[in-house]
Amino acid sequence: MTGITISKPASACSNAPPQISAGVPVVPDVMAGTGGCETSFACPRDSEDDRLPAVLISTIIHTTFLLLLALFTLPKGSRGADQLTARQGQSDKILVMRTLEAQDDQKYDKNVAMDTPVEVSIDASVTLATLGSETKEDKDEVVSSEMQPLVAGGGSTGSDLLVRLPSGGGLSRRTPEGRLEYGEKYGATRESEQAVEAALAWLAAHQRSNGSWSFNLDLAPCNGACRHTKKKGTDSPTPVTGATGLALLAFLGAGHTHHHEGPYQETVRRGIYFLRDIAGEAGAGLDWQQGSMYGHGIALMALSETLTMSSREQAGDADLHRLVSRGASFTCNGQHENGSWGYVPGSPGDMTVSAWQVLSLVAAKKNRVDIHTNTLSSAKAFVLSTCKDRDFWFGYKGPPGEETTTAIGLALMLYLGQSTEYTPFYNALTDLADRGPKFQNVYHDYYATLALHHSRHHAWDQWNRKLRDHLVRTQAKKGHEAGSWHFADPWGDIGGRLYTTAMCAMTLEVYYRYMPLYEKVDDFPL
Repeated sequence: MTGITISKPASACSNAPPQISAGVPVVPDVMAGTGGCETSFACPRDSEDDRLPAVLISTIIHTTFLLLLALFTLPKGSRGADQLTARQGQSDKILVMRTLEAQDDQKYDKNVAMDTPVEVSIDASVTLATLGSETKEDKDEVVSSEMQPLVAGGGSTGSDLLVRLPSGGGLSRRTPEGRLEYGEKYGATRESEQAVEAALAWLAAHQRSNGSWSFNLDLAPCNGACRHTKKKGTDSPTPVTGATGLALLAFLGAGHTHHHEGPYQETVRRGIYFLRDIAGEAGAGLDWQQGSMYGHGIALMALSETLTMSSREQAGDADLHRLVSRGASFTCNGQHENGSWGYVPGSPGDMTVSAWQVLSLVAAKKNRVDIHTNTLSSAKAFVLSTCKDRDFWFGYKGPPGEETTTAIGLALMLYLGQSTEYTPFYNALTDLADRGPKFQNVYHDYYATLALHHSRHHAWDQWNRKLRDHLVRTQAKKGHEAGSWHFADPWGDIGGRLYTTAMCAMTLEVYYRYMPLYEKVDDFPL
């Protein structure tokens, strides 16, 4: 690997072949009217018959050389800050052939590299043949051509466009008045609200002395009094930050914060303080993994919603904003280049882990927390890459699609700006509603409920009635388990009764927990 240097031959008027530096032919300078000499008298005049072919040959050689330089500047898929430069003759002037294109989402400085030209080495053995035979990178095929127009929402094209977040989805109805008004508007009942209150009482009774919650109910304060603790002998991590975040999200969804007086003010405060104290300081931000990015995403989402709900308060806002901002930075830096998140930061991920990261970042962004420019658009491209075989039929890491991951994918697409006016997307929501709740699969039913609520789908009432009444009917009513749920399914078994209870409570809070992302306008404004 050597630099490209162009120098004049020892004798500009000689017939010696061009010199070669680093395997690249050296082309003599062509000066107007001189045949390449410094003055018009430095060498004999060419005859009129010879002059035209010489100029044509020189032009062809120069054009070929410039084409070679252009080919060397073609992006080869890397995200680096390389620029191609060359020196001409004995001049010290640097010719910058390519400026910086895309910035790596995981870099902090976006300007220094762009303003500083650099010299790079080019392998002289590279030829047109090898350039033409290079394999196209997989990321060019991440999203199928049919789905490309949807990366930036219905009607837009290009995966590099910014995601346009919908304006809805606010948390302003998490008040006693909001619960009453929007519960009645969207389908809550007295029985469903009683089920929410019973679930919150059960969660509060299972908060640990340090302010955390655990999926392991064999620990204090439950000490095994409840059945269906987290599944033993599984390799799936069950981080305490994830359990704490889920419990907090259930309390926040019903309007309880650490600032406002109420039966769970101290419960929420202790949970928030636990997450604050356990945050790991990393170079990329604050880390709540505790063994899995699940824990980080859920904890960040809880803190982001806490910040939103307490934004009108003075005390604690600066500290909360710092926690959310630093946590969001860790999330952005932990994203894989294909737009997903895995159990380990920077590893290729899946739909379920990525969903919590996306929702937590959307919540952070609503608090005016800065996130990396391409993070959400890359995440949207990943989501779309999992449904190549059928429109909006999403898979776990890729096709084929599955029912649970399709429910997650549809909800994420709404959060990431997908218009409900796009007919194939609305039809996919209709198919989701027609399939109905799974009842045993809380993960599916939670995300499906979000998707149908946020889209204000025409089948909402039918969906809500089935799932709402099922949850009210199946909640434990007696003993230490009163107020909780557990269903035997893969996700429910791993997280156990605490996971299932928090998810069911949030499902029954959907009426007022979030304002719809795409609420219909009742009256046409004149």
